[in-house]
Amino acid sequence: MAWPRLILALLAGALLAGAEPAAELRVAGAQFTDRATADAALARVFTLQGVTATQPLRADGAGYDWEWRGPNNDPEWAWFFNRQQWLPALLASYRETGDARYLATLLADLDDWIATHPPPGRITFSPAWRPLEAARRLLHSWLPVGPALADLSGTNPEFRARFDASLTAHGEHLVAHHAFGGNHLITEMLALSRLGLERPDLPDADRWLAYGLAELKRAYEEQVYPDGAHAELSTHYQRVVTLNYQELLDRLRAADRENLVAEWAPRVARLWSYIAAVMTPSGANPQNNDSDREDYRGLLAAHAPELLKRDGGNPFARHLPWAGQTVWRGGPTVSEHWGFFSAGPRGTDHDHADHLQFDLSLGADDFLIDSGRYVYAPGRWRDYFAGPAGHNVLVIAGRGALPAPRQITAEPEPPQFRIEGDLSWAWGDAIFSTPGQARAADWRRLVVYLRDEGWVVLDRIVAFGSYEAVTQWHWAPALAVGPVGDRWTVRGPASSLTVAGPREGAWRVARGQESPAPRGWFSPYFNRKEPATQTDWVQGLRGPRVNVWIFQPEGGPVSLSAEFSATRCLVVRAGGREWHIDPEAPETMKIR
Repeated sequence: MAWPRLILALLAGALLAGAEPAAELRVAGAQFTDRATADAALARVFTLQGVTATQPLRADGAGYDWEWRGPNNDPEWAWFFNRQQWLPALLASYRETGDARYLATLLADLDDWIATHPPPGRITFSPAWRPLEAARRLLHSWLPVGPALADLSGTNPEFRARFDASLTAHGEHLVAHHAFGGNHLITEMLALSRLGLERPDLPDADRWLAYGLAELKRAYEEQVYPDGAHAELSTHYQRVVTLNYQELLDRLRAADRENLVAEWAPRVARLWSYIAAVMTPSGANPQNNDSDREDYRGLLAAHAPELLKRDGGNPFARHLPWAGQTVWRGGPTVSEHWGFFSAGPRGTDHDHADHLQFDLSLGADDFLIDSGRYVYAPGRWRDYFAGPAGHNVLVIAGRGALPAPRQITAEPEPPQFRIEGDLSWAWGDAIFSTPGQARAADWRRLVVYLRDEGWVVLDRIVAFGSYEAVTQWHWAPALAVGPVGDRWTVRGPASSLTVAGPREGAWRVARGQESPAPRGWFSPYFNRKEPATQTDWVQGLRGPRVNVWIFQPEGGPVSLSAEFSATRCLVVRAGGREWHIDPEAPETMKIR
């Protein structure tokens, strides 16, 4: 049975009176170890995914209401709360101060959860026993504080036995009821493997380790493309997966499993190579699919610094054929210009309606951006951030393009990418459907980068009816945009971009609009949004149409121009030179 919180606090105080914090009470690999987190936990105040609230107790007052869904009635709150990620902070604060309240609260929270949550013996998505929560609880809470609990076994062997029994239940639950795929499977099998490595005294430790390693290998082979991209194609979950496999590698090294280290090291390196390939000049990530803004440079500095020293081995144009993504770099200094074009599969999970999205940054300033993820709960905000309205794409008759396949099993041949001298281009195709017309329009987007000069984006549209078409451009919140016109400027804190586009149509500009539908928003992190300018080019469609857009850093040495010529070729001009690219056969080119 669970001990009431007050009784356990008194017991811990008696046990620890006059004693110095034991040096052997270690928080190995713990997260969330700051004092502020621990002090807030004493007051039952928690901040989860950017939301702060006081966690209610059950009606009997003996412990938390572990099923509570937070102030926004969001299941994410209950899932995150059951990970118990504040426990390492309590232990660290006890070690630092000797204040028995921290340790008493830790013991009370653990004992209450164990007593009220026996293993379900089945698959469940409950807050307590969804497999991902069982895994995260092990990784970020129970295994980090476990060594301290072992030191208490002499004074409270019954508690230690209950804890070990629940550890065993976690291991068996993850073996029997883990996810079939995705980043959840990888996290769950990492937790199982780590449990087997760190608790060899438990009878099933060897079996857990063997099972976890086998599933991690299978997951890698099924989910990681040869170019290093995780198949969900979310840079946020790329970080999650990469750090999971990095932790596996670190644990194997610590355990002197050299044969396994040799097997896993190149696999982990491939994941980091993708992160280096797509990183922006500011060290962040493109926020494709469900993604927050991450510190990619910090991750590389901590785990793969050699990729920073050689700029990830990136040429001025790099194509990732399995991910279907192209990254361009250039400018007056190395990697000051950055462009990102996504024309491949949409991702096996967490996918957005962002096929043929184009992002652009200049040095520390982001310009064209993905709007982020904000929420998972269904509704108007999820529709905006995950749907076509939140992306730099074309919308026809109020609808986005039909989605690309979730995953590919072979490298596209030939690749939709070319480099010729200082010019590089990539392209992709999409189809639009409307009610009653399965094929309402075809769309090809061709993105061209002239090294050190700028980008040309060509949208070739063939409509099989009369429709309204909207070309959307989403701008970073800190930018001063426009006024929009035939040729206009977007100014950032450190750099500026000139924009030129088509003339047949009209502009619609929004920033922080909520009604009649959201427009002009950016989400840097989950549960956070802020106004950001969105410029929409609205035009009528009937038959074929070609729109040519030019994005050039202001003050560049050469004036870049482009047009769709009478010969149906995209003509890019700069410095007295011309490049002719045929959108109908973009693999061919003529230089004049």
